[in-house]
Amino acid sequence: MITARTIVPDSLSLIRFEHGLPALGKTLDLPTSVEGPPTTVWIAPDSHWAIVTAGSHAGAHAGDSVIEDDVVSVVAIDHATPHLVQTLHAGLGASQVTVSPDQKWALVGNRKSGTVSVFSVTHRQLHPVQTLNMGADSNPASVLFLPDGQHAVVVLRGRHQLALLDRRGDGFGIREQRLDLGHAPNTMDVTGSGLIAIGDQDPAHPTVHLVRFNEGTLNLLNTVPVAPGPEPLRFSPDGRYLAVGAVDNSNKDPSKHGTLTLYRVDGSSLAPVASENVGRWPQGIMFSPDGHTLVVQNTTDKTMTVLKWDSIRLHPVGTLPMTAGPAAAATSW
Repeated sequence: MITARTIVPDSLSLIRFEHGLPALGKTLDLPTSVEGPPTTVWIAPDSHWAIVTAGSHAGAHAGDSVIEDDVVSVVAIDHATPHLVQTLHAGLGASQVTVSPDQKWALVGNRKSGTVSVFSVTHRQLHPVQTLNMGADSNPASVLFLPDGQHAVVVLRGRHQLALLDRRGDGFGIREQRLDLGHAPNTMDVTGSGLIAIGDQDPAHPTVHLVRFNEGTLNLLNTVPVAPGPEPLRFSPDGRYLAVGAVDNSNKDPSKHGTLTLYRVDGSSLAPVASENVGRWPQGIMFSPDGHTLVVQNTTDKTMTVLKWDSIRLHPVGTLPMTAGPAAAATSW
């Protein structure tokens, strides 16, 4: 990627839902990145603190290559106002951040260094514990804790695999099992019941893989064809639906646009129930707490599309303008 003509400061913006619709809150300037999956931010269930990673930053001049980075920022949120309280470093290409359900551990996948950084958490502060080597060129783009808090899964995009981590002693270890997954697995989400969805950006065969961890083993349940470029995906809060965005080359071709398709989760299968156009280069997806409003980030357009779900159709109800291209999103529910 290259540095844009106009460089706008990176920032974190808070969003609240009022009467089912999103409203922009306060903003804090801090390092972020458009590279990697749109899951480089985590927010606590009580909305009182958050973690943001930045795996790259802009070059000095327009047209320069972006520079790989490793920044991890811890943010306190008091009275709906974000404050930077800690800055740490993970590995190069710091990507998705995940925190255990008991909020005692945090993991960061580092795409460029091929590692996962392990941090202990005390009083909303991170403390480096260990670095797990996932292998050269493994590109650990996504990492998520499973609901039991004792295991985590890591998407190794470079090796087209899903790896498994488990709690060991004062840290984590890497299990031997690797689950092969298509050709370009990237973004990942998991339901409260432990169903894992992984978007595969293989240009020839874009898919979503459904996986479950059961009796100590990762099991591939199904692989479902989807529209091209399934970089953004997100389960609804109740786990009954999966929203999958399609970039469809809209990050490179100005005549194209993205789409958002909603799938009903039926055991180990996905059934498409509604689809709607969104802006160019869709990234992060957010559901409202009741699951009836969806917000989709459009990085190229510097907007967010707001959609209403009435259990039959998706209805566009507005667009939120942003000062820069939004590229990652998380909710506290």
